[in-house]
Amino acid sequence: MRFTIITIAFNSEKTIERTIKSVLVQTYKDYEYLIVDGASKDGTLDIVKKYEPLFEGRLKWKSEPDKGIYNAMNKGIMRSTGELIGIVNSDDWLEPDALENVFGAFKTNKEDLNSLYCGGINYHLTSGEVKKWPVSIKALNRDAPLYIISGIRHPGLFVPKRIYNEVGLFNDQMKLSADLDFMLKCYYQKKAFIDIKAIVSNMAEGGISTVGSKKARAISKADRKIMLKRFGKVGLSYYWLYYSWYIRGIARRMFVAIGIYK
Repeated sequence: MRFTIITIAFNSEKTIERTIKSVLVQTYKDYEYLIVDGASKDGTLDIVKKYEPLFEGRLKWKSEPDKGIYNAMNKGIMRSTGELIGIVNSDDWLEPDALENVFGAFKTNKEDLNSLYCGGINYHLTSGEVKKWPVSIKALNRDAPLYIISGIRHPGLFVPKRIYNEVGLFNDQMKLSADLDFMLKCYYQKKAFIDIKAIVSNMAEGGISTVGSKKARAISKADRKIMLKRFGKVGLSYYWLYYSWYIRGIARRMFVAIGIYK
């Protein structure tokens, strides 16, 4: 089995059908599809059951309470059997040739299971505008020393299971930033990030991680503190890395407000 695709869902009846269809129509078929549901109370599972037969045994699902999105992701990773793992949440969706493009890069990279394979994403605004967010390894190398991830978005990331076994799973104490924390751990453990030079996934505006709300900012600040402490940052190093990140966020929101940055 080359791929495991994991979808995390909770009361996702409005969006999960689009997600499931995007996996079903993949041009590369050597995958298993795991849906990890957090005990949904709406029609999410009815939709999952409707599509289950179409996957001819490749779709497996389980519905039970969890401790949050990263805890659910960890459950999916632990249940996976594929060599390469991609996570597409229930409000995101894959491009039809996503797995084919990732596999092509994997073959070109001599099937290296010590590298992470990074694809770009389309970001769909509620206005109807679509922004392309390509991969930038240059931005990653520029900002990672500040313990900031730039140039790579988690919905476009495919990770060998071997790396999860070596680096560890997501820190489920975090609410919004455990994916960034995981990528930083990979970076500092000298894992290679491979730009596959293709758009692989789609992300819609509106989730808590994309709307820039006060709640999201408060959660991000708490996550930042957890992350820096887990990386062993104390004293002046801790305060510099925390407040430089905090001021950068304020500046970015100001630039967005006046139209300099989008």
